[in-house]
Amino acid sequence: MMGLVIKDMLVMRKTIRTYALFLLFYLVMTLLDLFTISFTTAILQLIVMLLPMSAFSFDEMAKWNGYALTLPLGRRAVVTGRYLFALIMTLAAGLCGLLSCVLVSIFGDQDTLLENMMTVMVCLSLGLFYADILLPLCYKLGPERARPYFYLVIFAPIVLLLGAYQLGLFSPGSLSFLSSVPDSSVVRLSFFFPLLPLAGMWLSYRVSCRVMEGKEF
Repeated sequence: MMGLVIKDMLVMRKTIRTYALFLLFYLVMTLLDLFTISFTTAILQLIVMLLPMSAFSFDEMAKWNGYALTLPLGRRAVVTGRYLFALIMTLAAGLCGLLSCVLVSIFGDQDTLLENMMTVMVCLSLGLFYADILLPLCYKLGPERARPYFYLVIFAPIVLLLGAYQLGLFSPGSLSFLSSVPDSSVVRLSFFFPLLPLAGMWLSYRVSCRVMEGKEF
């Protein structure tokens, strides 16, 4: 099983190295207070979610699925390997985000450490949520046809929030009740945010397995 994950990592190693250089640049800019840690962690999760889609593209070009099914693996094992790859990359991005928060707190403002860590947890939750939606779409539609849905899932909530704000249906003042919630409770709650999309990954995995079982290569 882990051999499939290692295969994805080896195929994507050049892309991962390139992305690592970009992330190092963003981290330096954050330490110089040119970017916020919120922006950096969001970009981190966005870049990481491109990796599984790129892996699908490489598999499609190499006709990998047809070859993999001739091995004593089974379709479910192929899907499991891809989900493990996406999960490892997403969790690694979350860990890098937490380390970035520590570095920023050491060389910058220590008072914002908990706030920055909450941002990382929210971004990690969104990364897992995107994986829950996009991996089944990649199996169903293929990476190229699923790519527009990737951008739709990312930007549609932003457009809806901005539209609601412009129409007067939503305003920052409507969230004023959150100020009465103790900071310690908000911090503790934020660390449970990733559990919901992580649980949703099981359902997403079942859907992908069902789609994979019905495909012909």
